[in-house]
Amino acid sequence: MADYRKMYMILCAAIDDVIDPLERIPLAHFEVEKLRAALLSAEEVYIDSSPDSEETSAPHIIPLKRNNDNVTK
Repeated sequence: MADYRKMYMILCAAIDDVIDPLERIPLAHFEVEKLRAALLSAEEVYIDSSPDSEETSAPHIIPLKRNNDNVTK
């Protein structure tokens, strides 16, 4: 089975690595914004579909459970 979590991490890390250098190129502004928007969108999908996420009263804060003791933060 495909490891989508690993693929997500690889792609997001690569995009994040190139955004800063691209920002220094004035003509690349539009492309930087598209990459940043795609990165944020992918992050939202990842967080929303994470089996470790838990509903909270603040939707932008997702507490994660520890594997060893099921304590939430």
